[in-house]
Amino acid sequence: MAPSDRSLLNRSLASVVDRLLEGTIVGSFSAIGPAIRSRLEHWSPPDDMTGQVVIVTGGTSGIGRATARALLELGAVVCLTSRNLERAETVAAELLADVGASRQSMETATGHDGGSAVAVGMELDTGSRESIERFAAAVVERFPSIDVLINNAGALSDRYQTDETGMELTLSTHLVGPYRLTCLLKSQLVAGARVLFMSSGGMYSEPLDVARLEMDPGDYRGTAAYARAKRAQVELAAHLGPLWAPDVIVHSVHPGWVDTPGVDNALPGFATVMGPILRQPDQGADTMVWLAAGGGADAEPGRFWHDRQTRGTAYRPGTAADPEERRRLVEWLEEQTGLPVTGD
Repeated sequence: MAPSDRSLLNRSLASVVDRLLEGTIVGSFSAIGPAIRSRLEHWSPPDDMTGQVVIVTGGTSGIGRATARALLELGAVVCLTSRNLERAETVAAELLADVGASRQSMETATGHDGGSAVAVGMELDTGSRESIERFAAAVVERFPSIDVLINNAGALSDRYQTDETGMELTLSTHLVGPYRLTCLLKSQLVAGARVLFMSSGGMYSEPLDVARLEMDPGDYRGTAAYARAKRAQVELAAHLGPLWAPDVIVHSVHPGWVDTPGVDNALPGFATVMGPILRQPDQGADTMVWLAAGGGADAEPGRFWHDRQTRGTAYRPGTAADPEERRRLVEWLEEQTGLPVTGD
């Protein structure tokens, strides 16, 4: 068999296996997915990011921490955030020391300079307008330009809470806050910068219905509120992608089922049952890091990604969003924040 024929056969096999995994959901979302896909698709390491400035919100634990660490290993200047400044600074120092030791070992073993990385910890609460505005002002002062903005911060809570304006906190933290932050930092983004939203497979359970985005205290369910906000993130990215490209590349990402403290606290039953096959944080972060480093450059803007492939956004009938509902979502966000998507 000629090498070209063998390559075509391998690609066809990888495509078939990928579709089979995606159809099972468990095989796709669990650690089984990247274990098989990375081998069949011959995943290569993300490109070098030396000197690129990346903001990772919620970067002190779980997927966010794994994302920040991987970006540091690629040489990026990483600004990671937490609601607690001391926590952010501590984790930034820990990651920098860890990555520095790894780079020194690599230089010793290979004789090549591993380069240098920079980690900065800053305070940010994406559920607070005041915190977002303070953070954005500090970022503008500290960093002349931004190459990548990763909207990762968030948590699933089973208790109804509100932000300082009275908005339900899950919606505020995962959707309105990241939208506000993205708009405030848009003028700092370099040409071709990437804005990435860390969504969730939970979004498949809810349609985009702008009239039902915010839940009331009486009918509040944490998993539903989380899924609606995550669905809205995906549809927002789908709207912004074509609108902002090629100046800014926008995508959303589904990390799979990941073993994190957030999952343990919010869904203890799920974590117990699925524990043996949950992904590790670095597996959940892989596609986000790959996209941040320029992966998927040939894809249409505004796509939803999982395991380095674009995915559909609807499994259940009636959950697919149309452009009109996306437009209503953006209008609602503009009303809530006073920030238009076309503004600089």
